[in-house]
Amino acid sequence: MFMLMESDMMLGFVGILRETPKIFSKNVRLMASLTLLNLLLLSLFFLSNVFSTKPFIPDLVTKAFLIPVTDPKSTEFAYLLIGLMQDLRVFIGLEWTYAIVITATYLFLSTATIIASAATHGGESLFFKELMLSTLKSLKRPFFTWFYITLLGLGYSFLVLGNLLPMMLIIQQPIASKALLITIGILASILYNYLAVIWALAFVISVLEEKCGIEALGKAAQIVKGMQLLGFGLNIVFTVSSSILFQALRLMTIKQSTVLPIVIGLLVVNSICLVKMFWWMAYTVFYYQCKETQGEEVELQDRILYSKVPTAPILNEP
Repeated sequence: MFMLMESDMMLGFVGILRETPKIFSKNVRLMASLTLLNLLLLSLFFLSNVFSTKPFIPDLVTKAFLIPVTDPKSTEFAYLLIGLMQDLRVFIGLEWTYAIVITATYLFLSTATIIASAATHGGESLFFKELMLSTLKSLKRPFFTWFYITLLGLGYSFLVLGNLLPMMLIIQQPIASKALLITIGILASILYNYLAVIWALAFVISVLEEKCGIEALGKAAQIVKGMQLLGFGLNIVFTVSSSILFQALRLMTIKQSTVLPIVIGLLVVNSICLVKMFWWMAYTVFYYQCKETQGEEVELQDRILYSKVPTAPILNEP
């Protein structure tokens, strides 16, 4: 019985990975336009962040090194300290602005990807302009669901840290502390990916159904019964892929060139963007599989199939 369930789970997993690329091929123009928008916006934000913060970093480092070796009673010390605080305020302000903009953009693009995937998977025709309008109308629900998911993720992180830090303080040996840190980190990551199945599915539900927040989380927990390991497998695949790509960001510290680190950063950011886009497409397919498994009617919501405005007014016959 267990072997049969395991075989069905593997077939479902492979089926999702096979079905997801077909979404792109069913509506190449729409998905290519959406992919280009993803890459263009994230590349623009990445470059603007790099070039806006780059002038502050050498100045911050220089002042941070000079302050400890400067006489605290001298005017030079006061000048360095004031300058350091001003630079820090500007730097932190820029980073917060960047974080807010990139989060808003990510929510918009994720919502657009899910709507486009659902429409294409359901065999419906959708144009790029209509997709953008539909996404703007749908943003409220995904935003509230994302807010709840963020709170759950922060709560989970604090729970892990709250249990890890006391153990790190008790264990004094560096090797044992490092082994414990790696072990707890791996276990926490595995559990997080398992819990994130419901969280990600709730986000998809908030886009495709008239539900958000706690209601979307409850619906996700309901339809994922018996399928959570399948979603867990998807999360593990995409987490490992993203982690490998993140490791390439270390190459941005190359000092022999000023252009090469930026090019590497662009390639990594764009690659992660494509992985994340594919992940939402896969989760949209997973959502429909969950509904079919639970015997729920699968239909594309009317708000996605927005009412098309006629190109010419309809005249009543006299």
